[in-house]
Amino acid sequence: MKKKSYYCIIITLFFLAFNSAASAQFVKNSMYFELFGNGGLYSINYDRLFSENFGGRIGFSHISNLEFIFSSVDNITIIPITLNYLTSSDHKFELGAGIAVVNISGGEIFGFKADKGASGVVGTGTIGYRYQPDSGGFLFRIGLTPFFAQDGFQISGGISLGAAF
Repeated sequence: MKKKSYYCIIITLFFLAFNSAASAQFVKNSMYFELFGNGGLYSINYDRLFSENFGGRIGFSHISNLEFIFSSVDNITIIPITLNYLTSSDHKFELGAGIAVVNISGGEIFGFKADKGASGVVGTGTIGYRYQPDSGGFLFRIGLTPFFAQDGFQISGGISLGAAF
């Protein structure tokens, strides 16, 4: 019950922040596909800039029958939620931190083991480059996306393609 309350609070704060952004001369929304990033193998993401330099992101990933390097699960769902700092220009330095909500059935990943099912939260971050013109259009991201799990620190990297609007 406590975990569900924490999830609800985090998601509510995330979406309330959308309404607090002042009008500006830059696009605030983006959608992108990320490969090997904060959402694991892949994720579909929505990103919102609250100001020119500060934003948040929520994503979704689901995979069935995953056999990958040191992990094996029957089903896995990952929801990455991060807050990001971006420098001001079309070519941005991106620095972010957040969580990834993980739900698995039958297997082991990020230190979670389950015969029938398990869920939990791992920490995640982003250190990378983002090309996102202030006027919108094509979006490209690449960077390091580490995970901080029960069994320690796991380094990862991701690449994203999408659109800013």
